[in-house]
Amino acid sequence: MSYETEPSVGDVLYVEAKYDGTEAAIVLAGEFDLTGTEPFWGTFSEVLGTRPVTVTVEARELTFIDSSGLAAMARAREAASEAGVAFGIREPSPALRRIVEIFGLEGLLLDG
Repeated sequence: MSYETEPSVGDVLYVEAKYDGTEAAIVLAGEFDLTGTEPFWGTFSEVLGTRPVTVTVEARELTFIDSSGLAAMARAREAASEAGVAFGIREPSPALRRIVEIFGLEGLLLDG
């Protein structure tokens, strides 16, 4: 899979689904706040509907994430678990690492 992303001018959060066999990735770039939860959840729901074995969030290009973005990822992890799909985050950005640390959710999100 190739992961070269660049948010368009004016876009707060870039969200893209990529597929490789039974694995799916959701690429995130930019700022993940309340305005990004709907596009993220829509893409995640679409990906989950394809019944992958694994869903990975590529988060290295997140420049900002707040509690609503973190809650959306936690909700996605829970939905994946309920569907029997492995969920993980690959290369979390410093912004994501920081908020996960602040909320004490290292095991919930980063141990995928």
